[in-house]
Order: sequence, then C-alpha cells, then structure tokens
Amino acid sequence: MGFRDYFTRNTRKGQRNEELPVDNSEFPTSSNPQGLCPRCNKQSSFDFIGELPATFSTVTRISDYVENNKDYFDKVSSLVCRNCDQPTIVIEERLIGDSKDPSEFKGGRITWNGLFWWPFLNIENSEEIPDQISSTLNESRITHAVKCYRSSAVMARRTLEAIAHDKGETKGTLANRLESLTKKGVLSPALSDWAKEVRLIGNSGAHFDPLEEVTQDDSNQIIVFIEELIKYLYIMPSELDKRRKKAT
Repeated sequence: MGFRDYFTRNTRKGQRNEELPVDNSEFPTSSNPQGLCPRCNKQSSFDFIGELPATFSTVTRISDYVENNKDYFDKVSSLVCRNCDQPTIVIEERLIGDSKDPSEFKGGRITWNGLFWWPFLNIENSEEIPDQISSTLNESRITHAVKCYRSSAVMARRTLEAIAHDKGETKGTLANRLESLTKKGVLSPALSDWAKEVRLIGNSGAHFDPLEEVTQDDSNQIIVFIEELIKYLYIMPSELDKRRKKAT
C-alpha cells in the first residue's frame, strides 16, 4: 500500500472468525478505521476507498507508490462502513509523532487525525422526547463529534435546562431548579449529583478559565449522563405505560 501502510484492518474476531469493530466513541479515520458511523449510528469497521490532498506542503516526495509526488499535510479520505455500506468523508491532518507543525517534527509514526466528518451524525431520538430537548441534545452530540468539547458541554447544560423547564421549573438559576426537582423526587440523589456535574462542566465551557478546560472525557461523560437521564425521565415511563396498556 506504500504511502498508506499505516492504514490497518481490524483484527478482532468473533465466534465465527468474523471481523468485529473495535469500540471507539469517536468517528473513524484512515489511521483508525473503526468507530461510530455517522450514517447508521452503529459501531462498525470501515474500508478505505481513497484520498485526495487538501493542503500541499513545500516538500516533494520521492516515491514509486504515488502518482503525485507533492507532499501534503491535510487530506480528504473516504471510508465505507461495513454495516450500512455507505461512505463517510473525513478531513484529516497529518501528525508525525505528536506534532502537526512541520517545524517541530522530530520523527515518529505518521498518523492522521480527523477534523471534520460528512455527513453529520444521523441521530434518531425517541418520539417520546420533547423536540426542544431532542434538538439541543443533538447539537451537543454533533459538537462533541467534531471535537468542540467546550461547545458540547454548553449544549449539554442547555439540554439540562430544557429538561428542567419541561418538568415545570422555569424560574431561578439552574442550580435552584435542579434542587427543586430533587426535592420533588423527580431527580434521585444520584441523578441530582450528576446533574450538578453537567451544570458545572457546562459553566466551564461557557466561561474562560485556563485552569478549568473541558476535556473529551468530560464532554463524553455528560452526554452519556444526559442520555441516561432522558431515558429515565421520558423513555422508560412511556415504555412501561405501553406495556401496561397492552396487558389490559
């Protein structure tokens, strides 16, 4: 494969010796062709179709494996999901070791870091979730997917505000509204504690503080919590109601 030797296929096997996708909460790249598919929203492995340069460097490569010897440090890659058989396009930047700045290259393995994906994540929320809550949560997911973790945290906090509003708490600070929901029994103590974390991390995303940066793990964890909270408050009661109606 020459220039793309760093692209490796998945070697994780199932009971029938079939290839299984490696768990990856992020979208796939040519360096890591496993992860969440933006089209089918499933964990999958991906096949590499091809690539095109996005930004040329001033270096000329000498190689028998490529038609265009211009070196490039940004590229557009096309990967096909093995689950839905549809392509995903990703814009990637080249890293040599841990550096993307050519002036700082000190050697190391070449990898490609994803910057933007097309299409955006195809998110289907349950019809039981109010539209304002659903759309705000989707925005938090999308900004997380494109690595805008501060923005994702802010939208997760906004989702929490939308939930509080939907549950009748429309006045006061978010902290006071969450406290009121806890006193009413809408939020259990454990859910209340996690809701406070979402509020605090969302505040960190909205207000500049070099000592309180929002990390990828922060963003991912609060999205997972919001999803579980929505499941607890909206989806599970609806499913239980449907089950009881079916039984009568």
